[in-house]
Parts: sequence; C-alpha cells; structure tokens
Amino acid sequence: MLKLGLVLMLLSMTSLAQAKDVSPQQVGVEYARANLDKAETEYKDSLQRVSDSEKRLADTQKQLAEDKQKAVAAKKNLDEAKAKYVRAQELLEQAWKKP
Repeated sequence: MLKLGLVLMLLSMTSLAQAKDVSPQQVGVEYARANLDKAETEYKDSLQRVSDSEKRLADTQKQLAEDKQKAVAAKKNLDEAKAKYVRAQELLEQAWKKP
C-alpha cells in the first residue's frame, strides 16, 4: 500500500512539474490564437474593402460610359448649333448686301 501511495505521489508531482512546463506553451498558443483571430479579421476586412472598391469601380465605369455618350451627343449638338449659327450669319450678311 505504501508503494502505491508513493507511486501516486510521484505521478502527481510529475503532473505538477509538467503543468508548469506547459504553461509557457499555453501562453504561446493563446498568443498565436489571438494573432490568428486578428489576421482573419484583417483578411475579411480587406476582402470586404476589395469588394466595395470593385463595386465602386464598376459604378464609376458605368457612369464614365454614360458621361462619354452624353459628351458625344453634346459635341454633335454643338457642331449642329455652330453650323446653324454660321448659316444664319451668312444669310444676315447677304441680306445687308442686297440693294
């Protein structure tokens, strides 16, 4: 019985000694886990920003295409208005030159 008690006591002391040795590793694991959580959060945030930026880019490209079409139409309108103005000027000059 004494041997059994001695063996149990030695085993419990070994467990205590091992528990002390494991403590730094536990801290290391907790630190690594915190870093992992932070990295995952940063990654998800980055993915969300990329997604948001891609959506804004697509919207901006669509707006750019619409603005270009409007600019082409405005240029055509300007050219037509200039032509009409030049023609009206010519008609006015002709009217002044007639006796």
